[in-house]
Amino acid sequence: MSYIGMIVDTPYPNDIRVRKEAESLVESGKKVVVISPRKKKDLKSEVINGVDVFRIGNNYTNTKKGLLDVFESIFNINFLFFFGIKKALKQFDIQFLHVHDLPLAGTGYFFKPKMKRIILDLHENYPEALKTWFAWKKNPIIKLKNMIFMNPTLWSKKEEKYCEKYDLVVCVVEEMKQKLISNFKIEPQKLVVVSNYEKKEFAQNFLSSERQSIITNKNFSITYVGGLGPHRGLDTVIKAMPQIVKEIPNVKLFLIGKGSKNVEDKLQEMTNELNMEEYVKFVGYRPFKEVSTIMRESNVNIIPHKSNDHTDNTIPHKLFQIMMSKSLLLVSSCKPLKRIVEKYNCGLVFKADDTNDFASKIIMIYANEEEFLFKKENAFDAVMNKGENWEEESKKLLSLYTVL
Repeated sequence: MSYIGMIVDTPYPNDIRVRKEAESLVESGKKVVVISPRKKKDLKSEVINGVDVFRIGNNYTNTKKGLLDVFESIFNINFLFFFGIKKALKQFDIQFLHVHDLPLAGTGYFFKPKMKRIILDLHENYPEALKTWFAWKKNPIIKLKNMIFMNPTLWSKKEEKYCEKYDLVVCVVEEMKQKLISNFKIEPQKLVVVSNYEKKEFAQNFLSSERQSIITNKNFSITYVGGLGPHRGLDTVIKAMPQIVKEIPNVKLFLIGKGSKNVEDKLQEMTNELNMEEYVKFVGYRPFKEVSTIMRESNVNIIPHKSNDHTDNTIPHKLFQIMMSKSLLLVSSCKPLKRIVEKYNCGLVFKADDTNDFASKIIMIYANEEEFLFKKENAFDAVMNKGENWEEESKKLLSLYTVL
């Protein structure tokens, strides 16, 4: 039986989207090999939940990735993956190449003559993401490198080029599909939306409690879970805290996750300048079982993303995870977040980038928390009973390959 070769520029199985796609295809009877970079202690090959994993290189680091991104930018090829795919083709009968995200699109396209079909899976609006990811970088050399090689205009041209050249393009949200149609005139029939929903079984993580010392009854808890970055809107939240503290003296903002040193320093400096050290807690990483308990027991979980052409064209897994936790949800007005929350009346929405509106929504929740209990039930019902889950969404991916 021939294989679907999935190409991903992150260690497998770390990327949730790639893992869910690969495992769903295997469960449907397809054979999948994931070609991914090898970190120092990783096995060169193994089978994980039925998915063959073929790792390439040795001790893949962020520095190596940065250098390879520069080569990709200049030559439209990532040499590590080019030779890695060639090795994989000798071992596996790969007839479909499923390339995850824009940076590997050029490399994957080299193998089109050897494939029945090539599929490009866009996790996000990558060119626009480049405008936000590096906004708080301080190192002048890195800033110069990003300006030259990770230039959004350059990568937008690559996006248009490869969306035209690939046989099919998988988009993460409907907004991304419409953007490709309107900006690049990509034919709608070659675009398929497969979004970042969670499996229903994920809800089981919230049925048991793990000992944690973060959330207590003493505080009104505002919790953010995820990576820390300029596009996440955490600066909006921190700037709102002085207003919130005046009305809610026992409030605490908990940031669960990590970011680059530049990002963490920027957020910490902002907290210090506002004298909010007592009210803003940089928790860092926590084991996942503990995080699920933290999410469930928090008074409100937030997704405060800034609204721009990056965040308006992607959607985070944690939206659906929070909906499964039966905790109150407050999101910014980014198009996909607002669309889901308003469709099911399953949370509250504040105007993205608006400090005052964020503060007023938090204060309103504090004063009327019991009135919003029905929104928690609506959220849970949407993911478990109304199709906002991976079991339903994955059917579109399976149908795509059945047709091919």
